[in-house]
Amino acid sequence: MAHNLIEGQRRSFDSLVERGVYDADFDHAPAAKTFVANVLGEVRQQLPWKKPLTVLDCGCGTGAWLTFLHAQLSLVGFNPLRLCGFDLSYRMVEVAREKLQGLALPDDLRTGNVLDRQSYAFEGLSVGFDLIFTYDVIQQLPRSRQAEACEMMIAALAPQGMALIFDNDSATRFGRRMALRKFLTRYCGLRLVPRYYCNASYPPLERFRRQFDRTPPMRARIMARADGSKRAMIVDCRGDAGQ
Repeated sequence: MAHNLIEGQRRSFDSLVERGVYDADFDHAPAAKTFVANVLGEVRQQLPWKKPLTVLDCGCGTGAWLTFLHAQLSLVGFNPLRLCGFDLSYRMVEVAREKLQGLALPDDLRTGNVLDRQSYAFEGLSVGFDLIFTYDVIQQLPRSRQAEACEMMIAALAPQGMALIFDNDSATRFGRRMALRKFLTRYCGLRLVPRYYCNASYPPLERFRRQFDRTPPMRARIMARADGSKRAMIVDCRGDAGQ
């Protein structure tokens, strides 16, 4: 069942590229970028000052978030950066390679699966990544494997590395409201959200946070967007994410 769901997600995002919904000009909404920038501002002092700082985007899509991360981190002195990413959809990876020309090596952008350990293995990075980022990817997975995916990301961190896992939380008011809207769209014929939204199952981020926060030397905390619609789970392997 998990394989069928993931394969369906791959086909869905391939189709969105083919239909022109996503291309190299795609950019994220201003509110989403503001929230990511705010989170980066909160954690940047905890990132290791290394050259290059290594960054992995799990589910990199068109490369829009990697482009944004490069700009934000460069502004505060993290330069050079090694940008890496993987995505289920090869069509998305093609777009990301076009968008990130001059910023990332083509071989550092490739197909991969957050549930496959080999997807986190990049040449010359056997010690792991300084920053692992993902945005609205955990929700694309079967509920039974969402915590496992977070664990794999965290396991791919370098010593003193940090993971930023952005998603909606199923237990929030927004999460419950969207669950109802997706149900009515899928089963009652009401077009309350785009159909491809219905494939997503928001994760219980707060429950995951408690799990990781009880696993030394990790510390985890949640930051919420001002409107309550998005959460970022910050996992710091140095044990000081909450300080």
